[in-house]
Amino acid sequence: MTKLMTLCATATLTLTAFANNEEGTTRYKVDAAASEITWHATKVTGEHMGTVGLLNGYMSVENGELIAANVIANMEAIACTDLEGEWGDKLIGHLVSEDFFHVSEHKTSAFSLRELTATPDGDATHSVTGNFTIRGITQSVTFPANVTEKDGTLSVQGEVVLDRSQFDVKYGSGSFFDNLGDNLIHDNFTVGFNLVAAAQ
Repeated sequence: MTKLMTLCATATLTLTAFANNEEGTTRYKVDAAASEITWHATKVTGEHMGTVGLLNGYMSVENGELIAANVIANMEAIACTDLEGEWGDKLIGHLVSEDFFHVSEHKTSAFSLRELTATPDGDATHSVTGNFTIRGITQSVTFPANVTEKDGTLSVQGEVVLDRSQFDVKYGSGSFFDNLGDNLIHDNFTVGFNLVAAAQ
C-alpha cells in the first residue's frame, strides 16, 4: 500500500483576517476551481500520485509584496490518478486510515506563510518558509515558488518535498521500522501546488 498525499492533513487552521481597507493592502481569495494541489509518493516497488481537494485559502499583498497566505486542504477529497477501480479505492481507503492521514480525526491539512524572500538569481521568483500542519502536527519547511500578480490575479506555483515521518505517518517507514525490504515506503513525498487567487 502506499502513499501519502500531498499537501498535508489536519487541524483546522483559523484564517487570518486581512485588512482590505488598510492602505496598500489587498486581500486575495484562492479560487478552488482554478487551483490544484497534487501529491507524488514513492516506494521500493513503485510510485503513486494524485490530488487533494482545496477547501479554502486567502492571501494578502501589501505594497506589491505577499505578506500572508493561509491555505486549507480537504483531506476527505484525496484522489489517486494512477490507479482506477478497486485498486484505486483500496489505496485511497488506506491513505485516509490511521496508518497514514487518519482523516476521520484530521479532516484538513493546512499551510501558513511565515516568510517570503525574493530570489532574483534563482530558478523560482521566491523562497518560501511556512508551516505545514498534517495530522495535527506542525512543521516549518522552506521551498522555492513562483509568485506573480497580473490584472488582479495572484498566482503561486511550485512544489515542496515533505518528510511524512515528521508528521507521525509511520506505516512502512524506515524511520520507524527495520527490515522492511520491498515493503518500504519512502518518507519523502512531493506536494505540488498551482494556486490562483482573485483580488477581493
